[in-house]
Formats: sequence, C-alpha cells, structure tokens
Amino acid sequence: MSKILHRGGTQGKSDNVKKLGDLVRKTAKVLKARSKANRGLSEKWAAITDQDILEHTDVKGINKGVLYVKVDSATWLHYITAFKKEGLLKSVQSEYRQRYISDIRFYVGNL
Repeated sequence: MSKILHRGGTQGKSDNVKKLGDLVRKTAKVLKARSKANRGLSEKWAAITDQDILEHTDVKGINKGVLYVKVDSATWLHYITAFKKEGLLKSVQSEYRQRYISDIRFYVGNL
C-alpha cells in the first residue's frame, strides 16, 4: 500500500491555516501570561530592593529557579554581585515562597 500525497488542493492548505491560527492563539496566550507574571515580578523586585539599585536594574524573568536581572553598567554589576547579591537572594526567596529561587544572575545591558 502506498501513501498518496495530496498536493495543490484546498483541504491541505485549510488545515495548515487552522494549525497556524491555533499556534498563534496559544503563543499569544502564553505571552500574555508571561507579561502579567513579569509585572508582578517587577513589583516584587521594587519592594525588595533599595531605590539606588532599583534605578540601575530591570528584572527580566525566572527560568529554572534562576532570577535574571539586567544591570545598566559593569560598575553596578560588580557592586551588586560583590556586596548585595546574598541579601537580595534571601529577600527574593522569602518573597517567592511558592517558587524556589536558587540564584540571581545579573548581566549588563541597556535598560
């Protein structure tokens, strides 16, 4: 028995369009949920950090238990990682009881 490939018909195109539409809807739903979660994350970061650190950082998200935070300069990156990271991690862990945060990773980038 051989498979017959359907070429050029409208049925195959219709199925592909439907699948693409489903994918777009699912992706939009995931992005909306992430955006909502990140708003809450930013609010919690603001409550945890000092104003001077807050002005130089932007929390980006959590992935596999690691909180990622963008810092606006290498100077601030060094200061935060050398002197503030441990305290920030403890504060984040107590704030996020439902999700375990094992580490905070800071990186330099434009805010």
